[in-house]
Parts: sequence; structure tokens; C-alpha cells
Amino acid sequence: MAKIRSNVTGVFSRLIKIVMVVVLLPLAIGLFSGILEQFDAMSGSSATFREWIHWGFVSYIGIHLLLYRPVGLFRVSHRMFSTIAVWLFGGQVASVDAPDGGKSKGAKSKGAKGETAAQGSTLVAFSPYVVPLYTVLVCAVGWLLAHWIDQRFIDGPISFLIGFTIALHWIMTADDLQQQRERWYFETYLLAIGLIFILTLFIGVLSLPLAVPGFYIDRALADGWARTHAIYTTILQRLFF
Repeated sequence: MAKIRSNVTGVFSRLIKIVMVVVLLPLAIGLFSGILEQFDAMSGSSATFREWIHWGFVSYIGIHLLLYRPVGLFRVSHRMFSTIAVWLFGGQVASVDAPDGGKSKGAKSKGAKGETAAQGSTLVAFSPYVVPLYTVLVCAVGWLLAHWIDQRFIDGPISFLIGFTIALHWIMTADDLQQQRERWYFETYLLAIGLIFILTLFIGVLSLPLAVPGFYIDRALADGWARTHAIYTTILQRLFF
């Protein structure tokens, strides 16, 4: 009886995660589109901010695939926020330095395809991934440079670096989580990626006004929510009407 109850609970938990992934997908698309829309109306150094960010994003992808993966750079950020998370919440974060992707440290097997729990809370385990440290630093540098250099000369390079660093954070995070993929069910992995993507967007948006004076957080979020609402409405109309 206990085994049946456990199986039912496991299936129900997986269904909940699948539903959450489906719900989060339009939110991620809407917020991302709303933020990019704000950059379309802003120009810097002979191109729009969105174009500069796009070039930076694509440039990192090319470097990552063809030339070099900055694992060491990513680990610096991960270690720092792991330490902060442990100090704030307690527990232990699986190390990205582990040769097996963190599977051998702080993990308990629950079967060939089961979930694996790191020592400490899930909050502690995932919190280092949600802060795009280098994007925040680029925004802070842009804010400092604006005090000594004409904004027109720094808008382009700073926007390029914003795109470059956010691509670095997202792709390296996906790579690191992929190494631990066998520890989770597929929907757990997708849910983790979705939550990290959305939280990273929020933190990035809070940093952008430092480097981009014409960027307004409330407008970006309002536009993003409007787009998300339109997606939800369209889906519901297609399904039920």
C-alpha cells in the first residue's frame, strides 16, 4: 500500500512539474520579448541597443562552440554565490569542480531514473545559477564610465558586452546542469532551466538602468506581462473556444 501511495505521489509530482513548465514557457517568452522591445526604440553608437546585444549574444555562441568555453570564469561566479547562498540559507551546494558533474558529492541515489537530492535545500543548490554576475558587473562598469565618457561612445560596447555576458551565463548554466541531467527527470531539468531563465531576466532587468539610462524597468515588465497575457489568452481560446 505504501509503495502504491509512493508511486502515485511520484506521478502526481511529475505532472505538477510538467504543468509548471507549460505555464512558465509563455511567461519566459513574453518577458524576454518585452525587454527586447524596449531596446528596439533605443539607439546607441549608430545601431539600436537590441542590435548590439544581439551581436554580443551571437559572438559568445560562436566563441563557445568553435573556440573556447570559459569554464573557469563561470566557476568563479558559481563559487562566490554558492558561498553566499550557504551563508544565507545553510546547507551545501554541489560543486561544479567535481569531475562527475557534482553527482558524487552530496547526492543520494533514488534509483536508475530517480531524483537525486544534494545536501541542503534546493534553494541553496540553484541560487548560484540565477545571478548573472558578469552582466551585473558590465552594467556597473557602464554606469561608472558614463561619469567620465560621453554616453554615445560607451552605449554600443556596453550593450555588446551585456549580450555577450548574458549568453555566457545562460549557456554555461545549461552546460553545467546538463552534466547533472541524469540525476533528474526530464521535466525537473526543464523546470530548473525555465525558473533560472526567468529569475535571471528579472535580475538583469534590475541592473540594466545603470548602463542604459533610457531603459525603464516598469515599461519592460508591463510590456512583457502584456505579451505573456496575450499568449495565455490565445492558448486558452484555441483549447476551449
